[in-house]
Amino acid sequence: MKKLFLMTFIRFLLLTSISFSLLITACRQNDKAREYGWFDFTIPDLDSSATVVDMSFLNQGIAGSSGCITVKDGHFADGNGNRVRFFGTNLTFGSCFPEKEISTALAARLRKLGMNVMRFHHMDNQKAPGGIWDSAMKEFDAGQLDKLDWLVYQLKLHGIYSNINTHVSGNYPGSNYPEIEQFNYGKGIDQFYRPYIEMQKEYARKLLLHRNPYTGTNYAEEPAIAFVEVNNENSLLSNWALYPKLNDEHKAALNDLWKNWLGRNPEMRRNAAGKDLMWIISNYESTPDGQKEAMWAFLVDTEMSYAKEMVDYFRNELKVKAMISETQASYSGVAGILRESSYADYIDMHAYWEHPSFPGRSWSRTNWLIRNSSMVSDKKGGTLLRFGQHRVDGMPLAISEYDHPAPSFFCAEMYPMLNSVSAFQDFDAIYQFACGSPYNAGMIPGFFALNGHPLKQVFVPAGAVIFRMGTVKPGEHYIKLGLPEGSVISELVKTGGRLRLHGTNMNYIWDEAGSESALTLLHPVSVDTDATELKLSEKTDKPEGTWISETGEISWDNNDSINAVFKVNAPAARAAIGYIGGKNIDLGTVSVQMDTTTHNWATITLTSLDGKPLEESSKVLLVAAGRVENTGWKWDEKFTTLGGNWGKAPTRAEGIPAKLIFRDMDKFKVYALDPAGKEITEIDVRKERGDQVLNIGAQYETLWYILTRE
Repeated sequence: MKKLFLMTFIRFLLLTSISFSLLITACRQNDKAREYGWFDFTIPDLDSSATVVDMSFLNQGIAGSSGCITVKDGHFADGNGNRVRFFGTNLTFGSCFPEKEISTALAARLRKLGMNVMRFHHMDNQKAPGGIWDSAMKEFDAGQLDKLDWLVYQLKLHGIYSNINTHVSGNYPGSNYPEIEQFNYGKGIDQFYRPYIEMQKEYARKLLLHRNPYTGTNYAEEPAIAFVEVNNENSLLSNWALYPKLNDEHKAALNDLWKNWLGRNPEMRRNAAGKDLMWIISNYESTPDGQKEAMWAFLVDTEMSYAKEMVDYFRNELKVKAMISETQASYSGVAGILRESSYADYIDMHAYWEHPSFPGRSWSRTNWLIRNSSMVSDKKGGTLLRFGQHRVDGMPLAISEYDHPAPSFFCAEMYPMLNSVSAFQDFDAIYQFACGSPYNAGMIPGFFALNGHPLKQVFVPAGAVIFRMGTVKPGEHYIKLGLPEGSVISELVKTGGRLRLHGTNMNYIWDEAGSESALTLLHPVSVDTDATELKLSEKTDKPEGTWISETGEISWDNNDSINAVFKVNAPAARAAIGYIGGKNIDLGTVSVQMDTTTHNWATITLTSLDGKPLEESSKVLLVAAGRVENTGWKWDEKFTTLGGNWGKAPTRAEGIPAKLIFRDMDKFKVYALDPAGKEITEIDVRKERGDQVLNIGAQYETLWYILTRE
């Protein structure tokens, strides 16, 4: 009996040992089930099929069906008074005029991704098919106009509003300055030269009073046209240093305005001390402050007069019902704040992280450079700092151009960083730049392309959740820069010399007032133009370590560039961005443990597509991405240019190996998705000490996954 018991006990120990050994082996195998590698991943640019990744529900009804967009409590609102946040993209040149079947498919695709606005840009540059003009460049091409009308109509039907730009890159007669790129398209000149001002009005009249036969309204009255921009990236002050290089006719026009202005302003005439405008500009560094003051006051008055004239023309003569932007607020810097707050309905801004530079001919496809760095590593807040520095208290803020251009290694950071900070700052519109033909080519065609770029499309639904659905909370404790109107000229005397066509001086003014770069993440910020003194509403201490938003939902550790991490930890949105390889990233009830890879860099987001907290959501989108590239593109040794070697289709993606641990969550299922967002492979979810554990990697050949529960 004892012998039988002993043999049974030994058998039990042996089986238990084998079972335990098998359990350990299974766990090890599961831990190893995370492959690193590259795979083909071609995004379908025009797909609108019904899949689990479908954000169409955000665009309920027809754009403008409740009436025109207005401003209510400092934000955009629809005709019923309900707040609207806009998230979209741009079309440029000939891409504004697609064939009708493409228009229908494109509108459906953007709606599926979660976008609700389209900006029409550079339409005025060329004759058909690259632009709106006929072969003589005198009238609009009828075929192009019909295509534009149909596209605007299709966007409207899909709940997508339009933003119409008037002067962008139309060339005026006699505006050719081959050696001065900053004067391209008459920039600066068309703020004071009367023939060009009248040409702007005529173009706007033709376009905005054109009746769209598909909507039955003209563009000025159409409620689905939410925005109209007068003159893109253009200001008188930003080109100030170049005016001595004007041709004789343009220079004479500006000098005549100067003389007449001095006649109306005797105090400034005394300050000018008899000096010619061009002499003051040419000798700016050595001129007394009085002469600088006269120069800046003249330029500001002239620009303000232009802005008032144009906005009055659009609003009162053309009867434009859309929200009007004169130009981007950073153009003219501190004076741009004054101009837009005086005449525009909202503040508009542009920015690019690592915009390509061109050592030789501008926009060369072969001679260009990028720094190829991650914005996560930037210790000054990257592009995100400048937006709030130009936001005027009580006015909506739109970012109508933004991009992290290809072929950067780090494009995956764009939407999670921009959209989360914009939601925290409580901004009102974001547009990626830009979308366009060719569609479904299976490759990335250029720097700014949304089409063909897997990363710039798979993160759009996540961006829509974060920004449009507002799952990242706005901050409430505003830090404001008091900017009295009377201080604008004195600030220009101090820092106006730093103004350039694409360079503002507002950052110097914030610095002068004692602001820190971290402020854009710590608190919402704005400019108070009703203030009586130029100063911050309160000072904030520079964080010694990680920047943490006042809501606690966003943190940015950028102290060590090669270990920088940006995190979002909101109930319905989680993100780990940056150098996360080999780290355990704590995101509340979720931990992300990415394996060590070549660069240790990736972006991993979890967003609840129904807006509920992750613990309760029935559908959570998981996106995990690092780099993407075209097949066969060739870098130089420093990874700063491809030259003309952009490769070919298909696009290839870097698979990110990671372990995700979910605590205190009900059971869920996980599926890998194909590029269209369809479920293709169920992925094992196992239990570990009461937690649910998920492994992802290149073996699934995808950038996104869906977590679902009943």
